[in-house]
Amino acid sequence: MQTERVVILGGGFAGIAAKLVYPNAILVDEKDFMVVTPRLVEVIEKNLPLSHALIPRKVDVKAKVLKIDFKEKKVITSDGEIRFDKLIIALGYEQDLSKIKGAEKYGIGFTLENVEKIKSFREGSIVTILGGGALGVELAGALRKRGYTVNLVEAENRLVPYLIPDFSNEVQKVLEKQGVNVILRAKVEEVKENEVITTQGRIRSDYIIFSVGFSGPKIINEIGLSNRNNRMLVYRFLRSVDYDFVYGAGDCANFKDGFIPQSAQVSLQAGEVAMNNAIKDEKVEFKPVQKAIVFKIGEDYIGLLKHTVISGPIASLIKSFAISSLEGKVKKLNRFILAM
Repeated sequence: MQTERVVILGGGFAGIAAKLVYPNAILVDEKDFMVVTPRLVEVIEKNLPLSHALIPRKVDVKAKVLKIDFKEKKVITSDGEIRFDKLIIALGYEQDLSKIKGAEKYGIGFTLENVEKIKSFREGSIVTILGGGALGVELAGALRKRGYTVNLVEAENRLVPYLIPDFSNEVQKVLEKQGVNVILRAKVEEVKENEVITTQGRIRSDYIIFSVGFSGPKIINEIGLSNRNNRMLVYRFLRSVDYDFVYGAGDCANFKDGFIPQSAQVSLQAGEVAMNNAIKDEKVEFKPVQKAIVFKIGEDYIGLLKHTVISGPIASLIKSFAISSLEGKVKKLNRFILAM
């Protein structure tokens, strides 16, 4: 299918992986940089410039996606229309705080724009983080290291509940050893000024950060794709349930009959499978593999490798290697685009 025109929407991990499989594809994104979330937490922890978490990334068309005309097979962007034969949608995620009363007014979303605000919290403040997933855990460690009183609130009965219980227990031990107040089984009912109301009671707080509420981008629903929480529904080989020439990869997509984990390594895998299936007209099933998961909690590293909990230098090395590998893929992409 070398003569087909393939367009990739989104230059995140999935989009980059797809482009590396088929360099002739047209990569569209409104930004010329990528955000590395673990480095974003590091920016907060060590009071570093924001640029520390940004990787310059080249794209073929720098523009915002406004609409997709599936009948005419064209993408309408802020820079004009782009025709396609096959389309890979890899538009990442957004954070939506509208479902919790008071959250948009009194809470702080974890966005690029809010990082500077988080870095400038007053000394001696009480910070409450809502959501005990990977981001919430690392953020709690970072802010505790900076000397804040930190509450970490999770609605389930353990932290990172999507991982094995042994790992959840070890993560909690590390946080509590560092002085983080972990509050479990606490569903947030309302956010007020300087206060969070949960099913476990009220929590006074000077700042309230949301590390939950992540969904697919609103445009997925706006363009009429079948979706769940704004994540487009795809078959197991990542083709859209709505159109046989459209594929979804990364955090904006979910199996019609199951769940796709949201992580950088899974997104990279998805981008490769989606592009290969698109250009070869194949139906190779996508089987997400979480090879290793490592959290940096303050100065401590703790990870999960093949259902075994690891820590210390080995975990630190794995995390450093993972980030370096991501940066290497972006540099390779930039070379491809500059050479074309």
